[in-house]
Amino acid sequence: MEMQQLEQNAKKNVLSSGYSRCTWFYRNKSREYFDRITSEHGGLMKAYLKDATGDLRAPINGEIKGLFFMSKVMENGEPQPQSPFGNTRLLVRANILLSLAPNVYFADYYCLNRKDHYITLVLTRPGSDADRVCNQRLSKQNIHNQSNSPFLFILRHDEVHVSSGVMVELFFTEDLHVAQLLADGNKAEMRYNIRTFGAGRTTQGGRAKHSCCSTCRTTGSVTTTTATASRPEF
Repeated sequence: MEMQQLEQNAKKNVLSSGYSRCTWFYRNKSREYFDRITSEHGGLMKAYLKDATGDLRAPINGEIKGLFFMSKVMENGEPQPQSPFGNTRLLVRANILLSLAPNVYFADYYCLNRKDHYITLVLTRPGSDADRVCNQRLSKQNIHNQSNSPFLFILRHDEVHVSSGVMVELFFTEDLHVAQLLADGNKAEMRYNIRTFGAGRTTQGGRAKHSCCSTCRTTGSVTTTTATASRPEF
């Protein structure tokens, strides 16, 4: 099965890399995006339909809703200082998001340029519609076992760690009440004037994986799903 092969390739290629402690999961968008969440949506950030970023036939494309967060950190444990997605950053403590959606599934392994590789993990709430879809189609990860889930795992004292060898992105499949999290200064925070590169915003419809990369390419189709849902602002 191609998803199994993809997961095996991903695990093989990260086992030799190190890992870093990750305190925050973070999401970059424009300042206007976050302002509208406050002014028009009562502080609620709503999940949107998964677009076609990554493998065009990934089992979750166009099937579940969520919010993308990144987990890449620098050597000092801080999130990477720049982003291609926007100049404003919401940071949420990693253990908070994992407590809200504790089921973790492997969904994709891809690159866009044969250089930087991405792992997509889906975070779901047990019993939710997204959890049922993922349980049927994806491989569930045991994040309390590093060998089973080398991309994202929890060590002693509930410390969250992520692989340093890839960009681990998290598709959190719940709406998120940003205003409530920010009201408790220990759970989330905003950072502004983040340096951007590239387009500085997401690509509507997503970006397809590089089809010729020998590292993340499989020998056949991952699945028959062909959805190309767009990635709206809300």
